[in-house]
Amino acid sequence: MLIIGALFLYAILVGVVGDRWLARAAWVARSPRTALYVWHTCTLTFLVTVASVLVLTAHDLWEHAVVWLFHADKPQVHAVYSGSWHIDAVADAATTLLLAAMVMTAVLAVRRIRDSRREQGRHRLVTDALAAYGPGPLRRVRILEDPVPAAFCIPGSRRDGRIVLTRGALALLTADQVAATVAHEQAHLRFRHHAAIVLANVATVAVGWSGALRNYAGQVRRLAEMAADDHAATEHGRRTLASALLEMCTVPETGGGALPAMTGADPAERIRRLIAPAPSRTGRVPRALAAGAVTVLVAVPATLALAPAVMIADTAHCPPRCHPGPEH
Repeated sequence: MLIIGALFLYAILVGVVGDRWLARAAWVARSPRTALYVWHTCTLTFLVTVASVLVLTAHDLWEHAVVWLFHADKPQVHAVYSGSWHIDAVADAATTLLLAAMVMTAVLAVRRIRDSRREQGRHRLVTDALAAYGPGPLRRVRILEDPVPAAFCIPGSRRDGRIVLTRGALALLTADQVAATVAHEQAHLRFRHHAAIVLANVATVAVGWSGALRNYAGQVRRLAEMAADDHAATEHGRRTLASALLEMCTVPETGGGALPAMTGADPAERIRRLIAPAPSRTGRVPRALAAGAVTVLVAVPATLALAPAVMIADTAHCPPRCHPGPEH
């Protein structure tokens, strides 16, 4: 019971407190790629911890697994994980809830991924039918004959991915701004931001009603745009990219939820970030600290759940005097 309570509190700490803290932290805008890594790890940790709580509450499932995997004595396993607290109705409810949550999440994920791919397919068909490859440096970019300035990417494999610019964007932007815009969209494709956005939407819809991970989907979209900005600014300069974004920020986002666009989420914040002095590089120390922090995050629920099992491992092979029992 103590282990279940500790895991439950840890899930609240990661999924609710951690979610609020990351959404308000200033450092995430300075290191968006690292922040995305931390966000994804926190979400995975929360989901694993909640699943662990439900599995431990369904005593029989977990106890049989520990007995089989660790060759532990069944009475000792029950004493460590359940003690005197064992209510069949609660265990059955936990088992049912775990299975229902797994099925509902899987169905939701499949539907979101299917809808995303259908939308991408429609955009790809329209682009292939109406757009032609650009000249010179834009030979891998599709140019759409549309006077409205827009730039977006259509996710897919290396063969199926598309970067699309409208004729209006080419007329509006300088050559350097066009190159920066294309680099921004290439970053979305290279780092598969679209997949992260879809999965973040699934996680937020699945558990956001509980108060956990409410900011996850919005923050993934926000940080994906910043990460793409950083990638493009490395090659073409922060001011060039900021000026291109400023020229196009009044254009509505193109492509829907599954197609990251140049203007993206909150262009004003991104422009302010790009024209501000570039953050000083502090080497690999922050990344190492982030890697250590997320390792600890993931290790805590596994340690809480498995430490007692490790301590009583192989007790099933002990002679009778190894097991505690009443003295005669």
